[in-house]
Amino acid sequence: MQADQVLEVIGSPYIHDRRPVALSPELAREWLDPATPKERAEQMVLHQGEPTEVFEWYKVDRAVGNVRNQGPDLIKPID
Repeated sequence: MQADQVLEVIGSPYIHDRRPVALSPELAREWLDPATPKERAEQMVLHQGEPTEVFEWYKVDRAVGNVRNQGPDLIKPID
């Protein structure tokens, strides 16, 4: 079974735990502020990031998986 088939079976766009955390501009500024306590920064990342529903998910070419490949064509949606 291919990875994209596994995702279809699971029914989730969640790929792995290395998905970036997207914060609102206000939270991002607070998170980057050196005065922000570590505990607060951790809570923001764990509980206040944007949910996966705000992202647009689509399949891309397998070439994305090769670090030697570069260019804007890599993020074009495929059927």
